Amino acid sequence: MGLRTSISLEEHERRIEKMREYMADHGLDGLCIFGATHIFYLSGFHHQPSERPVALVLSLKGETALMIPLLEEWNVHVRAPHIKEVRVYREYPGLKHPMLHLTELLQEKGLADKSLGVDSDNWGGYGYRGPSLSEVVPKAKLTNVGDVIDDMRMVKSEEELQLIRLSAHFGNVAHSLLQDYVQVGVSELEISLCALADTGAYMVKALGQEWEPSSGKAGPNGSSISLTSGPNTAIDHRKAGGRKVQIGDVLLTYVSIGVGGYVTELERMLIVGPPPERHKRYFDLEVQAQDAALAAIRPGACCGDVEKAVNAFLVGQGLYGLTRSHCGHGVGMETHEAPFFDVGDETVLKPGMVMSVEPCFYIRGWAAFRHSDTVVVTEDGIEMITYYPRDLESLTVHV
Repeated sequence: MGLRTSISLEEHERRIEKMREYMADHGLDGLCIFGATHIFYLSGFHHQPSERPVALVLSLKGETALMIPLLEEWNVHVRAPHIKEVRVYREYPGLKHPMLHLTELLQEKGLADKSLGVDSDNWGGYGYRGPSLSEVVPKAKLTNVGDVIDDMRMVKSEEELQLIRLSAHFGNVAHSLLQDYVQVGVSELEISLCALADTGAYMVKALGQEWEPSSGKAGPNGSSISLTSGPNTAIDHRKAGGRKVQIGDVLLTYVSIGVGGYVTELERMLIVGPPPERHKRYFDLEVQAQDAALAAIRPGACCGDVEKAVNAFLVGQGLYGLTRSHCGHGVGMETHEAPFFDVGDETVLKPGMVMSVEPCFYIRGWAAFRHSDTVVVTEDGIEMITYYPRDLESLTVHV
């Protein structure tokens, strides 16, 4: 039996039933969900969002229904064959706007004038123009339940954790390849592309011909693998480009591998050549800052308290002025999701929450120092999902 790379139908059914329980408790007659991640989470139907509206419609009783463009019709049969009620429209904007097809679907299910839970009043984005849901079903009472779905997503099931651990395994392989490809005089982009290609080939061998990433991540294998170098590392979220690696550079890596719609986050700071004392100092301080965060994560703790613990360390070392962001965030179906390790986030940590831990120092014009690891909150602390080495010797690129 091969590795399982998807959530089971039984788990999707449990999620739907949990939403039905919420609907019954809060006087909602149905749901109309537009968000691609929310649709995937609830139903298992994965699609690439575009200008063409897609909607999941759910009533208190009866079949789950999808409204999709013709382009997605065959995808439903492959990715979510359990969904039998499918409303297909030809194209956007079409002679008959897709939202009018949605109106008919809601009317047929007796929901056009009822209380509906929604995650948005409109499809939105991707150049979309057209009426909102409240315009096409003006008698319906709309209540936003996007946060309700996101709250469900915060605590991962064992099936989700299995996919997340598998993502971490492939992330470890990808980072090893990325580090192996680092050479002085070779561009950031060339190094990143070589690692991406080889990781994809490895995953195909491991997961087989039927494997599909089912992830919104960039890249042909549903993954992001890249690095930036030298002064570029201090410009956060900068993409790999044409700068060539030089001796003495700090490299900031990023690896996020999609498996079954779930990802992890793994980042490391590499040093090219023998590390000077200045490099060693900031490297060691960043590891200590991350350790302060890891020690503060436990069930029952407040997310904000984790960043407060990190900030106390940073202030004591005179480093707080070098930070520009909070020190972590939820990870799962998206690389950034709630909750957040931020002083303003009062969410209480629970077993099964999956978080990134990534305090960072930014020194303009020179370098950024950051490790990012993905952890799961357990009954008595944390489990490190990512496990790539964090020590200076392992992360020194010998030239």
